[in-house]
Amino acid sequence: KVTDKAGENSDLWLVQWVWDLLGMGELLSGVDQMLSQNFDKLEVECLMMVGLWCVHPDQSMRPSILQVIQVLKFESSLPSLPMKMPVPMYLVEPVSPEVISTATMTNSSLDQVR
Repeated sequence: KVTDKAGENSDLWLVQWVWDLLGMGELLSGVDQMLSQNFDKLEVECLMMVGLWCVHPDQSMRPSILQVIQVLKFESSLPSLPMKMPVPMYLVEPVSPEVISTATMTNSSLDQVR
């Protein structure tokens, strides 16, 4: 159960849990049991796939609102998602020489004042 891992990162655990269900081919087992199977399986699968697409760890892979609407209205096909949740990658912009030079000058100026 996803609630077993609740805590400060519970949203991340929820996403990981649903992505794991996708990988096992058990996406519909993530549906709230209180619904008692009273739902359209195709609609729920679509909704859960779009949800995973919207929280994709690679922001460049996330859909626009237009893409979301088209898929939810069954006007476009479901997204092709990896069966395993991708690991988030964060790229750090290189620091420009001007910033380094300014920081060094500022630090040197502070040292002279002390």
